[in-house]
Amino acid sequence: MEKHEFLELFEAATKAAKSAARGDGKNSSPAVSRCVDAMVRLREAPESLAYELVVDRKYPQIGKSHGLFTEHKNPRIQSEGKILYSLWLRYLYATGRKHSSRPRGRPVVKKEKKLVKEEMISTTTTGDSNRDKVREILHKSLSKVAVEMKEGVVSCDSWTVAASVESAMFRKLGSFEGTQKAKYRSILFNMGDSSNPDLRRKVLLGEISGERLVTMEKEEMASNKIRMEVQKIREKARVKEENRVKSMMMFQSDSMIMT
Repeated sequence: MEKHEFLELFEAATKAAKSAARGDGKNSSPAVSRCVDAMVRLREAPESLAYELVVDRKYPQIGKSHGLFTEHKNPRIQSEGKILYSLWLRYLYATGRKHSSRPRGRPVVKKEKKLVKEEMISTTTTGDSNRDKVREILHKSLSKVAVEMKEGVVSCDSWTVAASVESAMFRKLGSFEGTQKAKYRSILFNMGDSSNPDLRRKVLLGEISGERLVTMEKEEMASNKIRMEVQKIREKARVKEENRVKSMMMFQSDSMIMT
């Protein structure tokens, strides 16, 4: 696949997705089929070509259109969009690792405050101050991954992933100020926990989707350190309860002997 073909396919997918959004959005509609077909072909693009165009600032629409596909009202477009962008994120991660493993004598990626400068930035906001604040917090947590990765440079769109995760939270939990506020706080705490880099890495790379994150229990999200502490507390409680039961049984046994 050549560069011009990649760009033509992406433009076709974008136009078809917008057309499907304006229509009834049925799976059988021509616009949905055109969009899905284009995205399936985009998945066949060579890794090097996909990486080159996804990070090229000349084509910001590739990053900004993330939500158009992954949050589309049509389930087929949404599903294919998530698969496509997840694939591209993996390309970004894998290529970043290759770049970071070059011999010291060769040029390396320039560092500023982060190991990698974000290339795909989604500026989409919801217009809801609470939702936008949640996205900012998630983005801040996901941005830590680039610094925390010891094996290589990570170049992923933390803004886009943050928006996708927040959208999943909003669909499942409702407003931040609603009855699920405690769940929101639990997710945001665990995503930002300094001792829990694995969770945010898996979310950033698509190993844990926003939909999956929302359904995870506190212990599933917690860091190994917290899980070990919880396990110790439960073990102490178990031993304490066993000793209490033993004491009661001994007391009852002594009482029966005395009678």
